Amino acid sequence: MANQLSLEVVTPHRTVLIEDVDSVTLPGIEGELGILPEHIPLLTILDTGIMSYTSNGNKQVIAVHWGYAQVEGNSVRVLAELAETAEEIDLQRAKEAEKKAKNMLVSGISSTTDLEDEQSRQKKYEGKLKRSIVRQTVAQFH
Repeated sequence: MANQLSLEVVTPHRTVLIEDVDSVTLPGIEGELGILPEHIPLLTILDTGIMSYTSNGNKQVIAVHWGYAQVEGNSVRVLAELAETAEEIDLQRAKEAEKKAKNMLVSGISSTTDLEDEQSRQKKYEGKLKRSIVRQTVAQFH
C-alpha cells in the first residue's frame, strides 16, 4: 500500500488503534507534524495535543498526552503515555478539570511556599489545564 500509512497507537496499558490511513498529523513538542506516505524516517517527542488522521476522506482525532512517534517507510508508530479517543472522554469531567486547574493557577503563591515549589505547582496545573482543553476538543468530535 504505497499510498497509505500503517498507523499504530499504543500506550503502556493497551493498543488504541491499528489502521491503514491516508495521512497523520502529530502534536510535536515544537508544533504539528504532517505525515504522508513515503515520509522520511523520523523519531520525535510528542506533546499533549490532538493527533489526527484521515482515512477514506474521514478525519478522526485522538487525544495524546506525551510520548514518542516513529515514522519509518509507510509505518507510523505512536507510543503515548496516554491516548484517548473521543468516545472514551468524559466531557463533563474534562470541563471540571479545566475549572479546577484554572482556579489553582490563579490562586497564586502562598506566603509559606518557596519560589521553586510554586514554579513546580504552576507547571503541574498548566499541564492539567492543557490536557483538559485537549480532551474537550477531541470529545466534540464524538
